[in-house]
Amino acid sequence: MIESKINDWDPRLGDEARAYTSFISQNFPAPKNLTLQAMRERSENVHAKVNEKLIGTFKGIEEERKIKIDENIDIPITIYTPANVTKDKMVIYFHGGGWTIASRKTHQTIVNMLADATKSIWISVAYRLSPEHKFPIWLDDGCEVTRQILANKTAYGADENTKIGVAGDSAGGLIAASVCHTIKNLDFQILVYGAFDFADGTESHKEFTSSEHILTPAVLSWFNSNALRNENDKKDPRASVLLYESFDGIPPCLFIVAELDPLRDDSYEYQKKLEKAGIKTKLVLIKNIIHSFFSLPGIYEKTCGQAIEAVKEFMDSL
Repeated sequence: MIESKINDWDPRLGDEARAYTSFISQNFPAPKNLTLQAMRERSENVHAKVNEKLIGTFKGIEEERKIKIDENIDIPITIYTPANVTKDKMVIYFHGGGWTIASRKTHQTIVNMLADATKSIWISVAYRLSPEHKFPIWLDDGCEVTRQILANKTAYGADENTKIGVAGDSAGGLIAASVCHTIKNLDFQILVYGAFDFADGTESHKEFTSSEHILTPAVLSWFNSNALRNENDKKDPRASVLLYESFDGIPPCLFIVAELDPLRDDSYEYQKKLEKAGIKTKLVLIKNIIHSFFSLPGIYEKTCGQAIEAVKEFMDSL
């Protein structure tokens, strides 16, 4: 729950961040007990309310499909094809939510807006969530879905020459980044305030700890404990991509970073590693903003507009 008074909030918070924090405190205070069901319901309800005016405005084609990853498991995907689509690029998207909450539904609005802005097909993936399915299941789902789409891209609306990239925010940003280390023939990646190290040891993790920052240490700890099997998983580069030493075959990367976010420095550090390895990168820092803005364009209109424009420019440059 947001307990601090508005006058005590971080003075760096911009108008949209303050509006969101006020909205959450008044309408959807975090449950005192971070139960799985309560947090999932809260995430769905927050997104439905915030994005209410934007839901249903996508004028393209929405198609539900399933990708079979073994005899017993089908992973649902949604293919969003804008009305004025080109076949230059296609994006496979992994939603955020701490590997535990959120869904294709919560992130549908921003993915629709990205598809429209880039005139590209975006495919949203319902990877299996923790704690029911801990690491590496959610990552393996992402890898296998990506592998099958790459192998059969014309079956998903692309042409043979279409460039295929991955994207994701927060937990989904980690999945997208890690997929690029396993699947070597991707063309680009878009990482929005990704969580790239489960050690949580950067300075930004220590700086942004107040309730108005939303993603507090308690919430991060809850997500991490859900996502991983044990402490050893934190040392696995597939889960903590900052631990990778080889970056062979990693595609160009766009980082979108929130200034007032405990995960901010994860992006700074990962960009340094990619740049040192000779990977083309671009980092766009969104000022005066907190974590989780990306999937909430109903409140973060200007902020999401800036992020969407950055994605469009990056994709156009490839």
